Amino acid sequence: MMGESARLALAEDAAYQSLGEGQETVLLSLKSGYLYTCNETTERFLRSLDGQRTLGQVVDLLLSEYEVSREELAADLSALAEQLLAEKLIVAVGE
Repeated sequence: MMGESARLALAEDAAYQSLGEGQETVLLSLKSGYLYTCNETTERFLRSLDGQRTLGQVVDLLLSEYEVSREELAADLSALAEQLLAEKLIVAVGE
């Protein structure tokens, strides 16, 4: 599981775009050309990654938006971050 002190940012060769209010968000790997569809939670997570906030700070930021325990949200976002890192869609900053 990824530690809450990790600082994350969108990879330089990745971009995301909301398709509109109530619609999905798409995440594009400019390097591979793969297009991913994202749910609202993933879109919100991506918007929160600025390379300055730690994963723990992102969890705290999003906690008020979802009816879930902090532990559950932290575990879910950590797993999501690991998936996105594996796909090279986000990067760890300062490591």
